[in-house]
Amino acid sequence: YLKDLLLGGGLDPGDLISSDGVGRALAISRAPVGDAIRRLTVEGLLEVLPQVGCRVVRPVAAEVADFYELFGATEGVVARLAAERRSPAEADAFARLCATLAARDTLPREPRARFVEARRRNRRRYEKLHALARSPLSAGIGESFWDRSDFFLRAAFGTADLPGYVPAAHRAFVAAVVAGDGTAAEHETRRYLVRLGHDVARRLGGE
Repeated sequence: YLKDLLLGGGLDPGDLISSDGVGRALAISRAPVGDAIRRLTVEGLLEVLPQVGCRVVRPVAAEVADFYELFGATEGVVARLAAERRSPAEADAFARLCATLAARDTLPREPRARFVEARRRNRRRYEKLHALARSPLSAGIGESFWDRSDFFLRAAFGTADLPGYVPAAHRAFVAAVVAGDGTAAEHETRRYLVRLGHDVARRLGGE
C-alpha cells in the first residue's frame, strides 16, 4: 500500500506518514505498519525522524546522479549477459514482448494511469531481461534499483512522459540483446540510464 503511494502517486518527498493513519486506512494494527515502514526505510524511500515520526525522503540531486551511475553499470552487465546467453527462440520472444510493451497507442490517456502503466511495462521489460541473463541473484538486486528509480522519476517528472531518448534507448538495447551483441547491449543500457540520472538530478536540483 505504501509503496504504491510512493511509486505511483499519493506520497511525495517530505510528506509525513502517520502509522496510526495507515493502520486505520487498512484496518490493521500498528505492528505490520511499523514493519513496512522499517523495510521502506532500509530501501531508502522513507526516513524516521526522532520525536516526529516518519516522512518520505527528499532526494539529493548529487546522490541521485551517483545512484544512476551504479544503476546503469549494474543493468548494463545484466543486458550483456542476456545478449550472450539468450537462445534464438528467447530472442524472438523477447523482441515480440518488447514491441508490445513499447506500443504507445495502448497506454491510458489519464496521466496518472498512463504513468503507472508505463512503469509496469518497463518493470516487465527488465524482469524479462534479468530472466534471459540467467542470474537469479541479480533480480533481487535489480528490484531495489527499479523501485528507487521509479520513485526518483515520479519526484522529478511527475506523471509526464519521460524524454524521447528513453524509448529510443529501449529499442537500441533490445535490438542489441536480440542480435546477441553483448557489448552494445551493455553500452546502450548504461549510457541511457546515466543520461536519465543527470536529467533527474537537474530537475530535482531545480535547474
